[in-house]
Amino acid sequence: MQPEEHVTLTDGPSSRTWSRWLSAIAQLQRASADSPAFFADAARFAVDTIGFDFTWVLSCENQSEGGSWIELATDGIDSSQEVETDPTILAMLVENPVTHFQTNSEDESGGSESHSIAIAPVLDSSGGLIGCVYGLRHHSGENRRRGIRPFEARMLQVLAESLAVGISRIKQETAAARSLALLEQAFSPTVAGHIQRHPECLAGQLREVTLLFSDLRGFTSLAESLPPDKCYRLLGDVMEVFTAAVIEHAGIIVDYFGDGLLAMWNAPLDQSEQADLACGTALAMSDTLTHVSEKWLPTIQAPLELGIGIHTGEVLVGNAGTQSRLKYGPRGSNVNLASRVQGATKQLETPVLITGATQKKLTNKFLTLRVCTARLPGLEKPVELFAVYPPSSLAERMRHLEQYTQALQNYEAGEFAQVEALLSELVKLDSSLPARFLANQATAMRQAEIGRRASDNGTGNRDSVVDILEK
Repeated sequence: MQPEEHVTLTDGPSSRTWSRWLSAIAQLQRASADSPAFFADAARFAVDTIGFDFTWVLSCENQSEGGSWIELATDGIDSSQEVETDPTILAMLVENPVTHFQTNSEDESGGSESHSIAIAPVLDSSGGLIGCVYGLRHHSGENRRRGIRPFEARMLQVLAESLAVGISRIKQETAAARSLALLEQAFSPTVAGHIQRHPECLAGQLREVTLLFSDLRGFTSLAESLPPDKCYRLLGDVMEVFTAAVIEHAGIIVDYFGDGLLAMWNAPLDQSEQADLACGTALAMSDTLTHVSEKWLPTIQAPLELGIGIHTGEVLVGNAGTQSRLKYGPRGSNVNLASRVQGATKQLETPVLITGATQKKLTNKFLTLRVCTARLPGLEKPVELFAVYPPSSLAERMRHLEQYTQALQNYEAGEFAQVEALLSELVKLDSSLPARFLANQATAMRQAEIGRRASDNGTGNRDSVVDILEK
């Protein structure tokens, strides 16, 4: 075979044939590259119009590694014959991406070839090889032309040039699909689509976000009592419903760790109701965990318990991973604070806790209860903590909330006996409230006769701030 550029066009077709060929090429070029038949029509053109017995339209990948070829379309005059492309010819095209073909003189001198081949490269706008049109002509049967004539090779080249747009589109769509699939591992389809159009969204930036940390209570010891397969099936069931709750409330999953997860709102896109969305997620997670717990109760013998901490604050957010392995998430002290709030749910015996910063951003879609002001591990300043309830709470629940609020006021005033009196019955009536914790705290304070005393920084009463000892 020889490159087309070394051959002059002689013994060409008649003007009528040229006109017919060019008309067919023009019609193909006008066809939409989005049409599923675009490449099939090109292969058919090479068979019907140029006169090849078989034609392949191929896409080329990994040229630096010798090229891997993907068939986009094929056509032939006899579908019963089994014919294949020649890897040697394809490798030659990768090495020298110009049109190659076998002439009559080549075949006559060799005398042993059963077919002739022409191959034309499809090049992108920068001259890179992205595909080819591969034509084969047998030297037996009805087709008595032994070689490929120069003008036929040139016509195959014109056809290849017409396919460049279509193959480039396929490559772009494939790359876009891979990118979208990667993004949808971390983001909802809507957000993923926006990021694909505006990749600058993933650049590092300071943003106010709402963070949610979740943790299954006592799962470590539970896991040790289960066979490995059941342990991971249970964890999979839990994470399935937790993830669904986050996605349904337009959040993103930042990470899974052990038996917990971290979710985030208001990044990379603005979400004016970020606090509402996070709290809605927390309540949905709590509800769905009940169903999972009921399903597994015969195996685990006790209901699953959950702790969720939510905080709103400014963080540095961006992609800390790579282009092929995305890891979009937050960094900064507010991430640590949100984690500590989740840790406080165990000591305060409250499944969902939010900070005052989050509570201030909530609309009237939720009821909140100020649980206490707490000093969290590793943090200097005390943090106001609130419990969250759905707005449809019954009148009886409202009375319980008011009763707890009064008890907290008494506690912060150092009136510990009144706290015990107010909460003695409430502890039995409503286990969802942190009444037991506050009652025990008041009892300990009264028995120790600590009373009120100045805080370390002199801005209030230290005994009104609850020390959370566990992370």
